[in-house]
Amino acid sequence: MNNYQLTLEERDAYLYARLIGEDSFAASLSYWNEIADKVKALGYRKLLVHEDLIGEVVESEMHEIIMDLMPSGLLDVQIAFFDENISDASINARGQSMAVSKGANVRIFDSLNAAQDWITQDG
Repeated sequence: MNNYQLTLEERDAYLYARLIGEDSFAASLSYWNEIADKVKALGYRKLLVHEDLIGEVVESEMHEIIMDLMPSGLLDVQIAFFDENISDASINARGQSMAVSKGANVRIFDSLNAAQDWITQDG
C-alpha cells in the first residue's frame, strides 16, 4: 500500500502535481506513472512537481524509475521539480542528471516560486 497523496491540478500553462506522505521505490513508480498518464491524457507539455515526502529512493532505484518512465512520454514534457526536503537535494540532483542524459528537460529548484517562474516562461 502506498502512503502518499498525489493531488493534480490543471493550471493554464502546466499541470501541477503535489505529493505528500512517504516515499519509496514502489511509491515512486506508482506516482510517476500516474503523473505521466495524466500529463498524456490532458495533453500537457509542462509539469510542475511539488514534493514533500519522507524517505527517498536510492540511486539504483532512481535509474529503474527513469527507465520505466522512458516510454511514458515524459521525456517530451518540460518538468520543474521542487522538493520541500532539502536533505533530498543530492539524490534529486543525481536523478536530474540521469533523466537529462536520457533526453529529459527537467530542472530542480530551491523554491516553489522559482519553479513556477521557469515553468510559465514561453519557449
